[in-house]
Amino acid sequence: MSAPSLDRLAEDFERLSALPIAQRETALAALTISEDERDMLRRLLAADSDPDDPLARALEQGVAQLSAPRSERLGPYRLLRELGAGGMGTVFLAERVDGGFDQRVAVKILRGFPTADGLRRLRQERQILAGLDHPNIARLLDGGETAQGQPWLALEHVDGLTLLDYAARHAPRLTQRLALFDAILDAIGHAHQHLVVHRDIKPANVLVNAAGEVKLLDFGIARLVDLDTGAAARDTSTRVFTEAYASPEQREGRAITTASDIYSLGVLLRELVQGSPRMLATPLPALPLDAELAGILAKACAQEPTQRYASAGEFRDDLDRYRDGRPVRAARITRAYRLRKFVLRHRLAVLAAIVVTAMLAAFVWRLDRERARALAAEALAQRAQAASERDAASARAALNFLTDAFSAAAPDNALSKTVSVRELLDSAKTKLAQDTHDPAVTRSMQRLLGRLYDSLGDSAAAVEQFEQGLAKADPGSREQALELAQDYDQYANLLGILDRKAPARAALDQAAALRDRFAAGDALAHARNQLSLAIWHINAGEGAQAIALLRKVLETPTHATSLPLDLEVRAAGFLSSQLTSNGGCSEAITVAAHTLAHLSGTDPRAADRQWLMRNRASALRACGKPAEAEAALRELIALQEQTIGNSGMRMLQLNNELALALQEQGRFREATRILATLKIPDSEGPFNRAALTANLAVSYENIGDYSSARQLLAQALALLDAGGIERDNDGHRAIERLAARAQALDGQGAAAVTALADLRERARRIDGEDSAEYANTTFQLAFAQQRTGRAAVALPLVEEAMRLWASKLPPTHKNLGLLHRLHAAIALDQGQLAIADQELSAAIAILEAGKAPASELALAQAEQAALRARQGRKDEARSLLKSALPLLREAYLPTQVGCVAAERLAHQLGIH
Repeated sequence: MSAPSLDRLAEDFERLSALPIAQRETALAALTISEDERDMLRRLLAADSDPDDPLARALEQGVAQLSAPRSERLGPYRLLRELGAGGMGTVFLAERVDGGFDQRVAVKILRGFPTADGLRRLRQERQILAGLDHPNIARLLDGGETAQGQPWLALEHVDGLTLLDYAARHAPRLTQRLALFDAILDAIGHAHQHLVVHRDIKPANVLVNAAGEVKLLDFGIARLVDLDTGAAARDTSTRVFTEAYASPEQREGRAITTASDIYSLGVLLRELVQGSPRMLATPLPALPLDAELAGILAKACAQEPTQRYASAGEFRDDLDRYRDGRPVRAARITRAYRLRKFVLRHRLAVLAAIVVTAMLAAFVWRLDRERARALAAEALAQRAQAASERDAASARAALNFLTDAFSAAAPDNALSKTVSVRELLDSAKTKLAQDTHDPAVTRSMQRLLGRLYDSLGDSAAAVEQFEQGLAKADPGSREQALELAQDYDQYANLLGILDRKAPARAALDQAAALRDRFAAGDALAHARNQLSLAIWHINAGEGAQAIALLRKVLETPTHATSLPLDLEVRAAGFLSSQLTSNGGCSEAITVAAHTLAHLSGTDPRAADRQWLMRNRASALRACGKPAEAEAALRELIALQEQTIGNSGMRMLQLNNELALALQEQGRFREATRILATLKIPDSEGPFNRAALTANLAVSYENIGDYSSARQLLAQALALLDAGGIERDNDGHRAIERLAARAQALDGQGAAAVTALADLRERARRIDGEDSAEYANTTFQLAFAQQRTGRAAVALPLVEEAMRLWASKLPPTHKNLGLLHRLHAAIALDQGQLAIADQELSAAIAILEAGKAPASELALAQAEQAALRARQGRKDEARSLLKSALPLLREAYLPTQVGCVAAERLAHQLGIH
């Protein structure tokens, strides 16, 4: 008789060696193998249990050698470190080193007995994965064999947590955990459609990355049904499985079908909901398990395969029914059960019915109990039906309205080949004004149009629709009240943008009252109130107060519920914007980037994503990275043109921001051309029009046209004053500061000093001495004092501004270079040539390190040339000036103060 084959016994040995010694003999006796094979297994197991047995040591050494890779390199990949090991293989982290491109992968190599069956299974895993293409299944990237014929696979590397660890940290609510499980069901359904049974579903084989994407791993013991022909098809269960998650037929060696995976999925869902008995890095809190979800779990984990869900799709459908409040297949479908589910879906109607039932109960107390229940149920059903009919009538009315409105704007009726979104909305507005059938539906449609007009950037049209749609609006349920509160929030924001401060606050109070009445004690409702109040402060020019509120919104406790994405986006967007305005550009970039990561799966054209990208671009510009800001803004402008077109406030804001980024790069003429073409409608609030006018003024100031800059800044201040904007408003003070600087540049130094001294004291009172506004006014006051010849007064102001800005700005920011240049000018005025030389050298080093525009460097070089001339080093002065003059003449007008000084020096040195 021939010796038993190790190939045949390998899987039995692995399974039995994992069992406690006391259970091995019973399991060994249950195997359908020959007595010679049983005796061989018994001896192998005994040797494996004896640590001093020479055979055990030899086996360990052999397995270690066979498990270790023969080389640190497999194909184009270099192995870096071991990631883990399972029953079939060892997985290594590897990187691609053939020079084609950078890529990190997970490389899987066979471990354990080098049996023919093990080699076949790894090759089969490669074939299985090659046929699967699903976003929730780790992709097969490459594969091959070593020189010794040992197969290997290169798989997508998933950097994440196992399913239960991820749920413990990021999925506190049932809806979030079920969403993770949905992705697993989708992946398994895809595998089953391709005739693949996974056979080893467990938490360790499901990873979730930082973006929340689920990835199913390890098809090492999966069965490809259409390949398992002949003897393989008659093979029952693999003896390699995970005991806690294996189906009864796997543990007993019976036939394996897709129902086995359904059982494992049921166990996985139970642990996901109720917590795992295994130790996790972060404990997974158990959630309440109601009767319906318990029924779903029981059906998935039924002992007999025929009693389980027939497919992953059917399993998922029952979970969808459970979430939607519809009857689930796993429950006993009785009339009472159906009625209960109906009641849950029609809470509004049921509430009224309960009141009626309670009143009737007082009069029919003596009636038969069963008859009373029947009558109550009948009344309940009738009222629910009436409510459903009312809801259906409202839905029909809304549908008819939209159909008529869109039909009126159809190409045949509009006599145009194309119809824009704006034309559709205008058509709907006209149609709505003629509709007098159902006031509630009309108001609902008006609020919808208000939201849509706002998305197009037409604030005035949006306000008009909200005013009509919110009048006499009366919510009938908690859900309706919270939706109405959000409409009031949006209406308040629009009023704030239009500088209608008092009506905006009144609308805000209406929203807060609705949330306090219908959602008292709700942390998320309170967070929305805080967000709306922060936005009101921003529109009122009180940014410092808004920042504190926005931080609180983003810090809303999440142990009970996660912060909804729409709330996070709005809070992060406004916080990023205000941090940029208040000197916190680095934190602003971080805040915007963090929330953008949560939107990574959304369409790049989505309004929320574009808004955050614009805020990030503004922060990049403020942090001295205008080229990066420009690239992002041009991408956003192209997306805006695709979705909305060239009109609207959003496009205007993007072009305005682009012009500012160009200014920071020294491209003043290009920026001026853009700003000169931007026109804000009169319907917009005075602040937006004043801000755009001020930006154009700054552009003129940059190129040296100080007269035009002063005229425009005077116009901007007149717009603010006419609009009732208070002088202590953030925006009003910023434009006053710009106007004072323009005075100093235009020879009105004394007036500039008076205005800036007042602004500095107001900044100290309103914003504090550590604020960006206080730092800005201190610097500008120092500049004005130097321009009036008061170097001694200017010096301590420069030193204070340097201390403040050094704590807020990156060390290579050009504003720090400006401070060093001003310090050098003061030292030159005082005859301290060595200090002036030191400060100019520091300024040039900062500007070069920060990749400042060539025009900025040319101004510093011209000032350095003036210093060299004062030092008697005229050849060096001529060389510096000859290098700087062409750049200055190209970038600036002859009236620019730096150009005036440079041309005067050139004349003195005989340079033409």
